[in-house]
Amino acid sequence: MTSLDSSPILLSVDLQQGMVEGPEEWGPRSTPSLVTNVQYLLQTWRENGWPVFHVQHDDVADPTNIINSKYPETFRTHACSAPVEGEPIFVKNVGSAFIAPDLGIGIEKLGRKRKIVVIGMDGSQCINSTTRHGSDLGYDLIVVGDACASYGMGAGFDCGKTHEAAMQMLKGYVPVVKTDEVLGFLK
Repeated sequence: MTSLDSSPILLSVDLQQGMVEGPEEWGPRSTPSLVTNVQYLLQTWRENGWPVFHVQHDDVADPTNIINSKYPETFRTHACSAPVEGEPIFVKNVGSAFIAPDLGIGIEKLGRKRKIVVIGMDGSQCINSTTRHGSDLGYDLIVVGDACASYGMGAGFDCGKTHEAAMQMLKGYVPVVKTDEVLGFLK
């Protein structure tokens, strides 16, 4: 087991009901194994006593968006990533999780030198923004590509192509790995 001083943080971004099970008009979601992979990673972190941070997006700028907190059924955390007691939840109103008040403070309290493993939604939006911002801030990040998912962007970019492009872009900033590879990157 990794010592407390170096145990990695799992950063679960926007794994909310309305994102994971998006409305029909968004089209299909990439990564059919998302829910299973997220559950596996959360179980692994919890069994090892490693820290898990949850971030939720509250789209206050668009009161009709299903991830606005006035819609509790779609704003709530998806069952695959429901926090357990002691796991903090940070709320943001823009793309990057690092804008969430107190997220940086929470990381600093645990020690800035820890690896931060990023999972969540949407790969081409908030995961991209969070990863690039965190990298710019000097955090040591890893993205688990198959524990993230994206929706299509239209114009020939279906969900699979969109997600693949998003993950490829992130490889210029951080390692992008698969669920079955991530533990090897933490040694």
